[in-house]
Amino acid sequence: MSDGTRTPSSRDQQRIVWHRLKDTLRPQATVAQVIVGLLCLLLGVSIAAQMGRNDESLEGATQQELVRLLDESGRHASDLELENAELERTLETLRSGREGDVAAQDAAEQRLADLEILAGTAPAQGRGIVVSIADPEQGVRASTLLGVLQELRNAGAEVVQIGDVRVVASTSITTAPDGGLLVDGRAIRAPYTLKAIGDPAVMEPALRIPGGAADSVSGDGGTLSAAAEDEVRIEATVDLSAPEHSRVVK
Repeated sequence: MSDGTRTPSSRDQQRIVWHRLKDTLRPQATVAQVIVGLLCLLLGVSIAAQMGRNDESLEGATQQELVRLLDESGRHASDLELENAELERTLETLRSGREGDVAAQDAAEQRLADLEILAGTAPAQGRGIVVSIADPEQGVRASTLLGVLQELRNAGAEVVQIGDVRVVASTSITTAPDGGLLVDGRAIRAPYTLKAIGDPAVMEPALRIPGGAADSVSGDGGTLSAAAEDEVRIEATVDLSAPEHSRVVK
């Protein structure tokens, strides 16, 4: 052996050397390592306890209780679905009812407006013609003027005004004591003006049919002229009286 190395002389000394060597090579736990280990242990215990608490109610339940809980959950979900469907049906009914009420109200208002025009209680405007009858000799008879009115009605006139008088179903044309003309008892003066709302392409030619209204006026010494207009305004109205002998049939 070299001078720099010494070998133990006995077995006891060799064992002592080996023990010291193992102690030197064994890992030594530091304070930090101990603290980290304790923290990991506490964390694991906490997680296990939390999981145990979450499952405690179910772990302690019997099979019948679990079935009952599942059945109650299913019934609750079904009840919520039924309630939601009922609310949706109610909402749809309300929407439909509101739309139906609005549509019915609009239709009723439109119908009322139409009836007011036809009854003569409201002004009207629209396409039509304006008829002028010149009568220099005051020879145009009441029957002739009535024939002109009837010809306009037959041609589709919806609203008619003679002079300042609104023509309705009960309108009468008569002769005054002085030979003039009366419309519903009100005197009119020549030239007589008739305003009619309707299709001018139908009404104007109807007045000029041979042997018709225009020829009748000419036979009485008058002259009839008619002009189509895009907007004829009829402002005259009548006041309706309550029926004395008739009533609505329900």
